Amino acid sequence: MIRAWLLSALLTPSCAWAGSDVYIRLGGQKNRAELLDLALPAFTADNPAEASGAAVARQIREIVRADLLFSRYFNLLEDGKKTAGWLLTARASAAASKISVQARLTDLHSGETVFERYYRQDAAYVRAAAHRLADDVVQAMTGKPGIAHSWIALANNQTGTKEIYLMDYDGAGLRRITSDASINLLPRFSPDRRQLVYTSYKNGNPDLMLFDIAKGRTQVFSAEQGLNLPGGFSPDGTQLLMTLSRGQSPNLYIKEFPEGGLTRLTQHFGADSSPTFSPDAGQVAFVSDRSGNPQIYILDLITQRAKRLTGMNWCDSPAWSPTGEWLAFSGRAHHLDKMDIFLVDVTGNQVRQITRGEGSNENPSWSPDGRFIVFTSTRNGRSEIFVMDADGSAPHPLTNLPGNSFTPSWSN
Repeated sequence: MIRAWLLSALLTPSCAWAGSDVYIRLGGQKNRAELLDLALPAFTADNPAEASGAAVARQIREIVRADLLFSRYFNLLEDGKKTAGWLLTARASAAASKISVQARLTDLHSGETVFERYYRQDAAYVRAAAHRLADDVVQAMTGKPGIAHSWIALANNQTGTKEIYLMDYDGAGLRRITSDASINLLPRFSPDRRQLVYTSYKNGNPDLMLFDIAKGRTQVFSAEQGLNLPGGFSPDGTQLLMTLSRGQSPNLYIKEFPEGGLTRLTQHFGADSSPTFSPDAGQVAFVSDRSGNPQIYILDLITQRAKRLTGMNWCDSPAWSPTGEWLAFSGRAHHLDKMDIFLVDVTGNQVRQITRGEGSNENPSWSPDGRFIVFTSTRNGRSEIFVMDADGSAPHPLTNLPGNSFTPSWSN
């Protein structure tokens, strides 16, 4: 009964808040006057007579352009540089199975070259080279890390069973990594993006699996009796939060990663689940029904004291922002409401609802720079992957994937 409740809560949750809505600016879309003017003329081939080089140049520029627009930092000037403050140019070539790109970013006010970079990549991964260039531009012009290199993992049932998929942050490059004809869900990235953990019923029990992304290999990571559900990794990647039931009420544990001891964090008659580390690894946010309906709690790992943050009808899926100031979660204020995405600060005193009843909205996960949130929404009639600015603005589907999608996770 407990296992059925918890899996149902993880896939089709709800919550409620008895307080006032507080407006918090979280860095949504910028005003045009705040954007940086960047000239982005056509990229060219190293050898003008080389058709393959010209094709790669066009493809790279198209991807870089989309990445820079998505970032919300730039006003792109397509054809010239007269009114721009910055200029990005690039030359590309293709030979055998490799592509190369030489890019230059220039400060037009000073005339100085900001950087000149050379990228070489297997031709099959041309998007990766373009994403690296876009992130280098963002870093150089804003001093902030770009997110174009990041990935999103999710579960999807288009095959008739739930399988795990990976895709680029913009919804492109979709690839399936499981073919188990079973239930797979709750993917979570290690901080270095080399590993992915998820829960699978492949062997009959909800076991925790470990997938090596580079090698394409899967192994069983935890196969305790009952639930084995992943939480978040510690920032240094040496620990993984887990929910284990061991045939009893689900409680929280820390497992040393990749192999090591298991430490129990909670021992309660209620169900504790969905744990996530704070960015400084000093606290753990989680969901518990110890006071009745599921609510968001924070556990201090030094004092072992738990503090309740919410007082809603139902809450689920807390996700700590990279800055450590906010938790995104899915919830509802009344049992008749649909699920929506909320933000709560770490004191529990400030709450903001950032989706408002356009279908059920669940499973929030932050972009690595804390400026966007990926989530699931049924506003178009099925559960799809959406992304929005962290203030709730500009929500849009990320990919047109058949079937229903669940539990997205955004990598570093």
